[in-house]
Amino acid sequence: MIDRDLSNKEYHDHPSYSSSDVKAVASSTIYHWKNAVRKESSAFDLGSAVHAMLLEPEKSLVTQGPETRRGKDWKDLKDATDFAGKILLPKKEYHLAESMSQSAMFTEHVNELLTDKLLVAEANFFVHDKDNELDLKCRPDGLLTHKRTMFDIKTCQDASPTGFAKAVRDYGYDIQASFYKHVMALEGIPIKDFLFICIEKTNPFIVQVHKLSDEYLNHAHVRMIDTLRRILHADALQRYGTGWPEVNTIPLPNWME
Repeated sequence: MIDRDLSNKEYHDHPSYSSSDVKAVASSTIYHWKNAVRKESSAFDLGSAVHAMLLEPEKSLVTQGPETRRGKDWKDLKDATDFAGKILLPKKEYHLAESMSQSAMFTEHVNELLTDKLLVAEANFFVHDKDNELDLKCRPDGLLTHKRTMFDIKTCQDASPTGFAKAVRDYGYDIQASFYKHVMALEGIPIKDFLFICIEKTNPFIVQVHKLSDEYLNHAHVRMIDTLRRILHADALQRYGTGWPEVNTIPLPNWME
C-alpha cells in the first residue's frame, strides 16, 4: 500500500518495522533496539532541510532563523515553525543547506533525477511480508518506477568512494538498500538500482552518487532477512534479552594471523 499524505512524524509513529529497526538489530542487539530512545540533533535538522529543499522546494518548508538556537526569539519562532510542520535553522546553517542543495542541482546527473517529471518523492509504502510474518514500511526519498530506480540523499563529511564505503559499514546503508528493495518487491515494484546521492557539508560541497555492487547487496539481503527473523522470534516470545551473551569470545583478527 502506498500513502503519500502521511507526515514524517506520522510515518515514524506507524508500528510497522522500518529499515532503521533492522539496521539497529543487525548492528547491535535486540535489547539495544527495543530500548533505544530516538534522538534528533542539529545535524538531523540540516539533513532534513537539504531533503526538503531538494525534494519539495515548492512547499518552502525551511525557515531562516536568528544567528543561534538560544533566546526568546528562537524559541518563539521554533514553536511556530514546529506547529506549521516546517524546519527552522540558524542563519549560518540555513545558508549552508542552500549551498549544499544548489551544489546538488548543479550536478547534471543528480539534477536529472531530481527534476524527472515522474519522480515520486517521499511516498510511504506499507507491506505485509508473508514469509517473515512482519509488517514493513519504507519512505524512499525518490522513486522512479519507469527507470526501476530509487535514491536516498545523504549529507556527509566525505562523499569520496573510500569515505562512503566506510559510512556504509558504520551506518548499515547496505542493510537499508536491501530492505527498501525488499519492501518494493513485495509492493510489486521491482527496483534495479538503489542510488545514494551524497552531498558534502563543507565547501566546495562535492556531490557524488554511489551504488552498491550486486555482490554487496546479495550479502546484505541475507543479513537483512536473518535480522527480520530474529525480530519475529523475539516478538513471538516477548523476550528481548539483556544485551550480548554473558561471556563473549573475541577471535584473533585476520590481520594478526
